[in-house]
Amino acid sequence: MARIPYPERPADGVAKLPVPLNAFRMLSHAPPLTDTAIDMGLAVLLESTLPVRLRELLIMAVAAGTDCAYEAVQHRPIALNSGVTEGQLAAVAELRAHGPEFDAAESAALAAAFDLVSRHTLSEDVLAALRAHHTDRQVVEIVTTVGYYVMLAGVMNGLGVDLDPSGERFLGLTGDGPG
Repeated sequence: MARIPYPERPADGVAKLPVPLNAFRMLSHAPPLTDTAIDMGLAVLLESTLPVRLRELLIMAVAAGTDCAYEAVQHRPIALNSGVTEGQLAAVAELRAHGPEFDAAESAALAAAFDLVSRHTLSEDVLAALRAHHTDRQVVEIVTTVGYYVMLAGVMNGLGVDLDPSGERFLGLTGDGPG
C-alpha cells in the first residue's frame, strides 16, 4: 500500500505512456519531475544503442540490487520477451554477474550494474571490462540506465508504490522482441 496518497490528477506527461503506471502517478506530486522522468525513461527505452535484452538484464539487476519488487514485476515480462532466460533471471536475482548464463559483454554490464547499485561507482577492473565489450556511448548508456532505474527504485521503495503488473503492455514500446 502506498505510504502517501496518489495525487488526484496525474501529471500531463503520464499520458505519453500506454498505461498510467503507479510509479509515475506517485511522482505526479511533482509534475516537472514526472514529465522529465518520463522523457528520460522513454529515451532509455527507445533511443539507447544497447540491445533490448541487455537493457532488461540491467533493469532486473537494479531491481534485485535495490530489492525493488515493482521493477521486477513490471520488467519481468519485458525481459522474457526480449530473450532473457529464466536461468539468467534467477542468476540476476542472486546478484550474480558471472556464470554460464551470460556472455562476456553481459557479465561486464551486470558487474557494472551491481557495482553502481552497491558502491555508487565503478571499480577500475569493472570499468575496464565494460570498455572491453562496449563502446564509450554504450558505457554511458549502461551507467545512465542503471542510475535511472535506481532513482525510480528509490521512489517506489521509499513511498511504497503499489505493484503495477502491466509490463506486457509495454512490449511494443521497448524494442523488437527477442534478439
